[in-house]
Amino acid sequence: SPTEIVALDFPGHGLSSHKSVDGPPQLLAEYTYYVSECLEALGWVGGGSTGGGGGTSALSNIKANISTDGNSVNNGNSGDTNSSKQEQEGATNENKVTVIGHSMGAGVSVVLAAAFPEWCSSLILLEGGGPLARNAKDCARHVRAACQRRLKSNRTLYPNGSAGDATTPGVRVYRNLGAAIEARLATTQRMPGDQYLSLEAAKDMVVRATTPARVSTTAAVNSGSDGGGNSNDASDVDTPVTFRHDPRLQWPSLQYYTREQVEAFYHDICESSVPVCLLSAEDGWPADSWSKNAIKEILKPGYVRMLRGSHHFHADPDTVDSVAEEIVSFMKER
Repeated sequence: SPTEIVALDFPGHGLSSHKSVDGPPQLLAEYTYYVSECLEALGWVGGGSTGGGGGTSALSNIKANISTDGNSVNNGNSGDTNSSKQEQEGATNENKVTVIGHSMGAGVSVVLAAAFPEWCSSLILLEGGGPLARNAKDCARHVRAACQRRLKSNRTLYPNGSAGDATTPGVRVYRNLGAAIEARLATTQRMPGDQYLSLEAAKDMVVRATTPARVSTTAAVNSGSDGGGNSNDASDVDTPVTFRHDPRLQWPSLQYYTREQVEAFYHDICESSVPVCLLSAEDGWPADSWSKNAIKEILKPGYVRMLRGSHHFHADPDTVDSVAEEIVSFMKER
């Protein structure tokens, strides 16, 4: 049967707008709300009342935005979550979705599947087994770090108390698209483990993740090369760019899930019998021993594969086919 696919840009990611200057912190559970709001707006799942007329209008706007941007590739700054609607054999007046999440998006997907198992026909996790778990005794330290970073960075990002732009000192401007691509590749090299990213994937991500900077080409911009092999692109030579994403996404969170909470999510998914597929990359993001054991012993995914590639194996041209083949194989099995 036909399958519809929607790829979400969370607030501050990709082409989505940023949250307000005084907006609430972006927590994993909040991203789960955005997914549930989207699913209800699309009519893919059943839910409670959406509230008054204002809520209905907001949901209509979300649906319009999804239909415009949903098929675009997500940027590399964070994980993404995809939802696909499929007709379920034997289901009566009930829609379910297959939830696919990469990296942070895998964490969001786990929380969603635990909270709304009746919505999920299956769960596919790419390079991420769930929310990042922290020790409960460190909660005060995390709040302190988040508050200190926010106090310090807000003075740079919002010197006048309003949203920053490419002329704000806190927003880095790159001399051209090629320099931004090189910066993205360099970021991958600083990640833990032996991660790497192909030039092709980096370019695809950065083209969508950047926007022309609102500064003249003679203005002081971030130092860097002209992008090497990308210099044939006129935009590389002539147009300074800046990344679209909200820089606050890189701040530490006010709150992390504890190990006990993550275990509870895994337990609830396992008890609900939602089929789980876990695909990891040989040179991907390293997982600690606690996470590996919790996934194996509590979540108990029925379909587990270790594939060639790195953290963005679903985007690199050399490895994307094998990832897609495993997803299709899992979908056929369930």
